[in-house]
Amino acid sequence: MLTVQDVNNTFAEKGIYIKLPLPESFQVKAIDVLERKSTRDGLGLLLSVRYVNEEGKEASDLFFCEGKLDDRYRTRREPSEMAPPPKSDMLPHRTVEEFESEEDCLAYMAQAISHLLADKGYQPAECQDAELCFENNGRRYFINLAVRCDDAALEKAKALAALREQQGVDHEYALVVPAFQESLGVSLLQHDRWMWRNEEYLAANRVALYAVDNWNPNLVYGFVIYPKERELKRYFMTTGSQWQMVRQRYVAGRAHRRREKDE
Repeated sequence: MLTVQDVNNTFAEKGIYIKLPLPESFQVKAIDVLERKSTRDGLGLLLSVRYVNEEGKEASDLFFCEGKLDDRYRTRREPSEMAPPPKSDMLPHRTVEEFESEEDCLAYMAQAISHLLADKGYQPAECQDAELCFENNGRRYFINLAVRCDDAALEKAKALAALREQQGVDHEYALVVPAFQESLGVSLLQHDRWMWRNEEYLAANRVALYAVDNWNPNLVYGFVIYPKERELKRYFMTTGSQWQMVRQRYVAGRAHRRREKDE
């Protein structure tokens, strides 16, 4: 899990010199950019932050943070925009939310996460302990895939936690799920509850949770913890902060999609 100092440093690396008004040692569980506005000297961000306080309890607050913006950032994307596309060729988008089968969903997620990691310099590696494995400069990325956020997904996360005890903390471990699972029998509310129940376990065991967008395989949302590799961490911090906006759009479009089906 990132600390307040990690978040401040990441902002600074992007040319945004703001600081969260919290002790630097506090752990940050989630951060969302709710609003931005230009100021005379730079940029102001309204941030929704979930963190662990000095009592070890989860808390959440809204903070409006202002800071300078350096010239190199002024020509780059604004923080609320979608994550920059991969450097390599983009994967084609899907035209429907649903999956024809569990096998179809698993193949889609495997292609999406493989494409993302390959773009960041990882190569496929042989491994019998996880469903997918990639390697970059001696560091491995162990990945399991789950079509639903359910008990079976938790078992796959536990398998990754056990693998971490064997392989060590220098590698990365992640569970990958589809972003929206209603066509697979899991409602968005059930998905949310599964995350709330298990995020502490995932964070404690350094197992990341990634959700592949149902329409765009080039967009993978990052939750719970972020990888050590800098470029990947930036990518998942950006997509993770955009999840609530994407979720709201999905909910808003649900009625329209149902009408289309009825017709």
